Amino acid sequence: MIIIKAKYLIPDAEGCIENGAVAVDGTKIRHVGTFHEIKKRIYCDNVIDLGNAAILPGLINIHTHLDLTNLHNRIKPTGNFTHWVFQIVGARVRWKDDDYVSSLEKGIRLCIQSGITTVADIANTKHSFSILKKSPLRKVIYKEVIGLNPDHAKDVMKKACLELSGILRDDLLTVGLSPHAPYSVSKELYQSVAQFAYENTMPVCTHVAETQDEAEFLVKGTGSFPPMLRQLRALSDTWHPPGLTPVQYMNETGILATKPILIHCNYITDEEISLIQSSGARVAFCPKSHHFFRHIHHPVRKLLNAGVTVGLGTDSLASNDTLSILDEMKFLFQHYAILPKTLLSMATVQGAKALGLESRVGQIREGFEADLCSIRLPENHTGDIYCQLFDRDSKNIFTMVAGRICYTIS
Repeated sequence: MIIIKAKYLIPDAEGCIENGAVAVDGTKIRHVGTFHEIKKRIYCDNVIDLGNAAILPGLINIHTHLDLTNLHNRIKPTGNFTHWVFQIVGARVRWKDDDYVSSLEKGIRLCIQSGITTVADIANTKHSFSILKKSPLRKVIYKEVIGLNPDHAKDVMKKACLELSGILRDDLLTVGLSPHAPYSVSKELYQSVAQFAYENTMPVCTHVAETQDEAEFLVKGTGSFPPMLRQLRALSDTWHPPGLTPVQYMNETGILATKPILIHCNYITDEEISLIQSSGARVAFCPKSHHFFRHIHHPVRKLLNAGVTVGLGTDSLASNDTLSILDEMKFLFQHYAILPKTLLSMATVQGAKALGLESRVGQIREGFEADLCSIRLPENHTGDIYCQLFDRDSKNIFTMVAGRICYTIS
């Protein structure tokens, strides 16, 4: 048994307890309340006092590419997506196994240090599963599948399923599938993923509506994508555009029926928002990555107002300068008219719901997993608790996953 106390305890996006504390027994949360109340209920001399800080549910990052962490500051900011893709390809052309391993390990450390307890990562190589499985993080790892040639769909799917069958799940590991994007995955491959995911109750995520060029490619077959894909030898002469917007196309392929996480959704119509809401699909919004690519204002408020579950992601350090969800919240607090409680919800309970983990994490509740973080607050701050949380000087000082202390600083 251990008791963690601090100046504030924020068990969920709606509540705040002054002089709060949480009692942890093994991997679970046993009691939540004021420190005085908990000391009256149980005897425990193992107390961690975090002082001028706020204890929060562990932060949840629902979109990462941790294998790209070592590309930090090596990719130039650009509004040209295809130029960015070629920068990535060029930067990794000489990478060996050790480069991917060190990139993943560094990404894991940065997540834990920033108060993240759950990540949803895209596995582009064999290393993601093995390295992340050994980490103390709670994780959903999506095996990425790519293939625009419909003739290869069955072979691509067979290979992906074979890899997933060899992965041993545990209490901290969930596996899923990630058909990459509408410009890199054929309709047949999307359909195969949808069928397999439905039959095996497996989570799915896919990049959708990331750029305006993507919509042009799907509706008209023109724009910057065809020459890029031909240069990468990924587009056959027999390919024809479906004549649909990205979310409409996801609906036609059957992917929306799996209630996937739709990553980005930077350019979507009101009709597509309605389609997302009615399907039960969720959205991953990556604010600072969105800013890196110089996209126009994200429709996040429209999605929230429509009742869509929206969680926060960082994407990768190839399009961001941080893997911190706290930094993403601070960015949104400064640049978007979103209520602070909504921001906290997006980083915790909505992230958990997006990953299908809302009955286990995302709140500090009795019986939930003991996934916690604690944010040190700036001294002598006169604002309310949320202004203190999102102050530029606030920082994570404590991370616990399933009752295990993974990170702490004095």
